[in-house]
Amino acid sequence: AGSVRYLGADYSFNQLKAWQQRANALFELSGVVTTDVDETANRVAVGVETASAARAVAKKLAARSIPAGAVRIDVVGQIHALATLRDRVRPLVGGLQIRFDGFLCTLSYNATHGTQGDGFVTNSHCTTNRGTVDGTLYYQPLDQVADQFVGTEVLDPPFFQRTNGCPRGKLCRWSDAAYVSRAFGVTASGGAIARTTGANNGSLEIAGSFSIGSELAGNSVVGTTLNKVGRTTGWTQGNVTNSCVNTGVSGSRIVMLCQDFVSAGVGGGDSGSPVFRIVGSNTVQLSGTLWGGDSAGTSFVYSPMTNIERELGALATG
Repeated sequence: AGSVRYLGADYSFNQLKAWQQRANALFELSGVVTTDVDETANRVAVGVETASAARAVAKKLAARSIPAGAVRIDVVGQIHALATLRDRVRPLVGGLQIRFDGFLCTLSYNATHGTQGDGFVTNSHCTTNRGTVDGTLYYQPLDQVADQFVGTEVLDPPFFQRTNGCPRGKLCRWSDAAYVSRAFGVTASGGAIARTTGANNGSLEIAGSFSIGSELAGNSVVGTTLNKVGRTTGWTQGNVTNSCVNTGVSGSRIVMLCQDFVSAGVGGGDSGSPVFRIVGSNTVQLSGTLWGGDSAGTSFVYSPMTNIERELGALATG
């Protein structure tokens, strides 16, 4: 009834498939990307990176006794393996998944400390015992094996009580931050934060990177648009809703002093996410490190850079 059309074909599928198998030898040439039986075009399709690679392919086809008329050569460019925030990534960048003691958190940002050398920041609660230097070991992304070992906790300031406005009977800190000394031989990209395919789209695929150009002094102004990149919810973005809030941590005696709140997505495992303001196409101002969120996953809390460096000391993040 006119819904089916018969089209002439120059070659049978079996012929094309046999020629494609021979064409696999083309991968011995530099710049060959794909070989395929294109059923629609009734041809063997060969994808190459450049026009010069196409010329080399044409010569190789003749040597393999594959009819030139049965092949279509297309310049398709390069195909890259796509990494996510949960994959093994080197050099290290901010926003990646890290593991400690069987738990998952996020690497906040790479830094250099005046006395502890090169390393990175994550949360104090992403250590074996928060507020204590116990030499917690970190792996990226997941397996606790030598190839994925990336560093050892070296700074995790203790809590204080009944000073600096800390309420009676509570344990206080200015930041939920710890410093990890990077393991020998592990490379890191200073000032880089992983950039996924877009804000608030749920993607964990790394599509580039942000570059830290500066650090925010003090707390963020309410209404400022901030971002975070974390291993669970990726890149989320929203506005600061509250600034310099003394915040009690559920189920504990801990009060975090002078923290900022942002109305943006968050989930378990995002602890340690770098928080930043975009100031250029890929340039950001580092604002702090995320450590908590509401039960609905719609608002996160972070420690400002001023508070982090008040406790850990000056950090070079560029």
